[in-house]
Amino acid sequence: MSFYLAEVSALKTLDHAYIEVVLDRRKLWREVAVQRWGGTVPGSVKSRQTIVTRRWRDITDETSANLHELAELLIKTSIDYKFVTSVNHAYVYTSSLSLIKKLEGLDSLTDIRYTEAIVNRPKGTVKLKNPKHQYRSYFKSTKLSPQQKDNLTNFFDNQKDHLRISPALVGWLMTPFHRTQEYFFIDYDSESWLVMLSLVSPGLIRKTVNIIPA
Repeated sequence: MSFYLAEVSALKTLDHAYIEVVLDRRKLWREVAVQRWGGTVPGSVKSRQTIVTRRWRDITDETSANLHELAELLIKTSIDYKFVTSVNHAYVYTSSLSLIKKLEGLDSLTDIRYTEAIVNRPKGTVKLKNPKHQYRSYFKSTKLSPQQKDNLTNFFDNQKDHLRISPALVGWLMTPFHRTQEYFFIDYDSESWLVMLSLVSPGLIRKTVNIIPA
């Protein structure tokens, strides 16, 4: 479920006092921004005056009340959910229709949309057609030194017959860049392989899942 609510990103922490602190900071920052950008400043080479403005919706008592109402509902519920905010939009992930109906009852929420996720595999697994390996490990986002990357590249060259390297990781190994990405992964069969990798590049793996056939 997703919806629109002005300033909802102030609910990254569901605490009433914290919400007020965030709103006060936003009000102050916007006042400074209007003073800095809202006047007239020299513009084009033709010496025109360019009016520089930026507008936000006012943070009113109603804005604050709407945020506290939503926060209170989420704080008090005993239902499992995940809450994610992005500017003025929020996303609630839950398997409970009861919680969704409670959220629908808040008049302040608009542009409500629904999506349904079909869970077709066990947790901690990835499903592939005709898998050739048992495990998949994802990398952390980490900046390596040139020597560390050379060591990693050489290691993969020596082990390429025993594992599958993701296409994005293959491409990265051939670039001059040194930061790994979280979508890089390798597929393999023996768990002892990770021990060898940790000796070459410690702390590189973010998580490991089992590969199952589709």
